[in-house]
Amino acid sequence: MSVINTHIVVLHKIEDAMALLEKRSAIYSDRPIMPIYELLGMGSGSSLLPYGNRWRKHRRVFQEVLRKDRTPLYHHTMTEKVHILLGELLNEPEDFIEQCKWVASSFVLSATFAYNVPPERKNDPIIDTADAAGKLLTELIVPGRTLINAFPILGRIPPWVPTAYTQRLAAAAKQSVAQYKTEPFNYVKRKMAGDGSEDCMLADILKTREERGSATYDDDTLEDVMGTMYLAGAETVQSVQITLILSLAIHTEQQRKAQAEIDSVVGTDRLPTFDDRASLPYVEALFREIQRWRPVAPLGFVHTTVRDDTYNGFYIPRGTLVIPNVWAMTRDASKYHDPESFVPERFFNPNGTLNDDTIGYGFGFGRRICPGRHVAESILWLELACILSTFSISKAKDENGSEIDISPDAFLDAYITHPLPFKCSIVPRSKQTETLIHSAASNARRAR
Repeated sequence: MSVINTHIVVLHKIEDAMALLEKRSAIYSDRPIMPIYELLGMGSGSSLLPYGNRWRKHRRVFQEVLRKDRTPLYHHTMTEKVHILLGELLNEPEDFIEQCKWVASSFVLSATFAYNVPPERKNDPIIDTADAAGKLLTELIVPGRTLINAFPILGRIPPWVPTAYTQRLAAAAKQSVAQYKTEPFNYVKRKMAGDGSEDCMLADILKTREERGSATYDDDTLEDVMGTMYLAGAETVQSVQITLILSLAIHTEQQRKAQAEIDSVVGTDRLPTFDDRASLPYVEALFREIQRWRPVAPLGFVHTTVRDDTYNGFYIPRGTLVIPNVWAMTRDASKYHDPESFVPERFFNPNGTLNDDTIGYGFGFGRRICPGRHVAESILWLELACILSTFSISKAKDENGSEIDISPDAFLDAYITHPLPFKCSIVPRSKQTETLIHSAASNARRAR
């Protein structure tokens, strides 16, 4: 397509996305420069940076703390947060959306900054400011959502002009962005200057910088990287969590199959752990199907070409916006039979083993693939397994005992999407599991 002298290529097939964004990543790893980024104060965010030396510096920081082999270092914190979540779901099941928001934000803040937020703290300033800024960004970068990206001069209109609604939103968000980046960063530095006892990603990087005697990771870079890690991590994990609960509430038959597998492998006297993952293939297939059925970023993230290219007879000029249509890839009938149906079994080979399709394309492509994908996937899998082990989730009922319908298509229209508010029933599977939840949640709280 071509819109206002901007060339746009939309990739509907995974094969095309792999051919261009993976195999030709040197050409397709740039990001478009959108004026709305600067208005929001997010132009220096790692995931939005143009491809170049500054982005490479950010990526090196991510590689230091988010390599796949480092993921087990965060398993203890993941387990602690998930167990506390189970206790909250037991006490206030109707408040599950806020609880999902808490566990996502709390885990990322704890792992990144050693900043602990108890679930009863309903209005933490860092969580609230980042949440507001993240939601505004994911809504305004949707193509066509604001004319400022097409006509940058509109961004110069003062916020006080009556028609400058977007400018007013952006001005308020810019203050939030500065706050959620600088406050947790300074929190860690103050703690390290005190007793030096902080154990988190940022502290590890600062200690490494001090040991190497190198200024490779300056404070501004680390603020931007860690701020991106928190904002992107919390937003995506929270979205998948809510989708997970919606999926289980609608697809109770598949839920029961996964619970039967957990009962036979794990038993009912303990909670699932990461060590159980390889022994729970149906839970793994269910996890993949949730991500395929309602991908968290349906349009992926826009790439831009750094030079001219040709592909299958098409001329793709420099500066072309390349959109990996993840939604279309998950609906490819040649790959997924009856794609609108929720069928975890599609991820099994004929011999009963899991196939190689891990829905990894949901995390991006090539050099711009999400660096935190291993950590995000781990906490989400543990949460799914623990919820299946302890709760039965179904549609809620009204005062007449009739089921309240849940729309599987009522999602926020944004780059990072999640279900709109819905009601469901979340009840412990038995008295024994209720006792197990109390014990796990209490132990997790004491460990903090």
